[in-house]
Amino acid sequence: MAQYELNLYDYWRIVKKRRWIILLTIITMLGSVAVYTNLQTPVYQSAATVKVEPALAILGLSAEQMAGGFDLYMALNTEVKIIKSALVAERTALKLKTIYTGIDEVAKAAIISSIQGKLSAERMGDTNLITITALSSDPTETAKLANMTAEVYIEKGIEDRNRRARELRQFVEYQLIDAEQKLKTSEDGLRKYTEKTRSKGIGNYIATRLLDLQARKSDLLKKYTGQHPEVQRIDQQIDSIESQMKQLPTEELELARLLREVKINEELYTLLTKRFKEAQIAEADHVQSAFVVTPATVPTKPIKPNRMMNMAVGAFMGVFLGFIFALVMENLDTSIGTIEDVEKYLSLPVLGIIPHMEPDGSRKKLWSKSSPAGPEQRIDALRSKLIVYHSAKTPFVESYHTLRTNMKFSLPKEKGNIISFTSAGIGEGKTITSSNFALASAQCGMKTLLLEADLRRPILHRIFGLKKDPGLTDCIIGTKKWPEVVNGMTDFLMSELNMDNVLQFPGIENLKIITSGPIPPNPVDLFNSPQLSRILGELKNEFDIIIIDCPPALLFADPLIVGAHANASILIYKAGRVPRAVLKRAKDQLTNVKVNVAGIILNDITSSDMEPQYGYYYYSYKYYENRKNNV
Repeated sequence: MAQYELNLYDYWRIVKKRRWIILLTIITMLGSVAVYTNLQTPVYQSAATVKVEPALAILGLSAEQMAGGFDLYMALNTEVKIIKSALVAERTALKLKTIYTGIDEVAKAAIISSIQGKLSAERMGDTNLITITALSSDPTETAKLANMTAEVYIEKGIEDRNRRARELRQFVEYQLIDAEQKLKTSEDGLRKYTEKTRSKGIGNYIATRLLDLQARKSDLLKKYTGQHPEVQRIDQQIDSIESQMKQLPTEELELARLLREVKINEELYTLLTKRFKEAQIAEADHVQSAFVVTPATVPTKPIKPNRMMNMAVGAFMGVFLGFIFALVMENLDTSIGTIEDVEKYLSLPVLGIIPHMEPDGSRKKLWSKSSPAGPEQRIDALRSKLIVYHSAKTPFVESYHTLRTNMKFSLPKEKGNIISFTSAGIGEGKTITSSNFALASAQCGMKTLLLEADLRRPILHRIFGLKKDPGLTDCIIGTKKWPEVVNGMTDFLMSELNMDNVLQFPGIENLKIITSGPIPPNPVDLFNSPQLSRILGELKNEFDIIIIDCPPALLFADPLIVGAHANASILIYKAGRVPRAVLKRAKDQLTNVKVNVAGIILNDITSSDMEPQYGYYYYSYKYYENRKNNV
């Protein structure tokens, strides 16, 4: 493709042109995805949900303390990690009997790692629910693994809770024994001192009052700060009592101290006794800290592979890659497929557009490239493309009249204009195009000569059903004069052309044909003969227009030599057949020897090869013709 910006129509044209590549890519992708999906091992998923109640009551925390000082998020994340731990996986494997006593440590580690890989756990939102998910190729194993993991986790939770309760009870018990001993010691000291001093009176009252105020202050500080009026008032009372105690005798002060010590030890002993009983209750209580809310069930469908999703992705990737491949192939394709491409790339005008002509049923196979038909049948197929066999109302015939009109304004206004027709390669339709152009010129009243100068592969005479000898080569070597080798109306009627079509074709009497004649060993030497120039000079004086069918310009030097004698040379191009570099090279070879390349004729163009305006013309003309025929 030429390098220019693509518009929407260009993309649509590329899609139509490369639709088989896109379709093949889609089918390939879908087939690959289907095979890949079928080869995948199905994966089933099952999940059990457990509710976790953090066991904090055994720590002696109140509900307010639990709500304010305990991080539930952190605790539940810890539980999630416990569920996914190797310890839980090992106990699960033991219960499932996948590991046993005496198993090799390496194998044991592999089994535990495999179970961990099949399990996942996560907290459900902001709740205290944890989902335990298991994956496996066996649906029954999936549900069993999830449920067994939940069971192991709950059992481990009970063990951990009981262990913590036992440890707490033992700790409180040790503290209680120590407090009891301290209380007994302080009471014995007070008793002995009282018996010794027999002191009674104001000292006992002051000491007791001081202890009460200090206890009251401690309670208030739990609610208020030291600046609170009530706390400050108690501080003043404590200061007052302490001042009074300083004024007491030494015996009274010692008694007050002993009383205070007994009071403190009594309160500590009472508190620890309460905590010890709570710890005993917690140790005896076997309530679960976690329990199953929703057990795992055996799944009926695998979660992988997702066939619908895979096929949808495969279809999308097929369309996407197909379009990419189409664009890449279009960019890598060296052929030129649009009118705009030709004009921009070669800097030559498009003089005519010959549309693709659909054959009738009897000739469709003959026109096919893969047809097994012989040479005669192929010639018959080519002959059927002559405009003498087609109605003048068809776009195919009309395109030649348009070409003739364009050429009329491109050529000098003189008698005997010589036009050579050539192409870059073989099979582009130059012979049929030059023949039909000659017929169209004759039809409009011009005295026309069609000259077969393709001495490499002469086929024009066979299309018209004429004899090859004598012909052009006889004239050049001097064995014949050109009037002796000219074929006219009589020859057409005696040829293999259909007589009715010939007689009904207007202007057929204006057409004359000179065939190739015998094939020389070296056509280049023949065309370099001065006789060719002399013969063409004579023909210019006799005919209004001379049309020369030449061999491909890139394969042979003949068109370069003949084209130098012509007023204009025309390149025939069949869309998409010849690489653009080849077409450009053919044009350059002609211009390098000063051949006047007047333009390009696009041959065998379909609607998908045309720009929108040309396609619109093609269908509009065809529609007009059909409507007219139906009137």
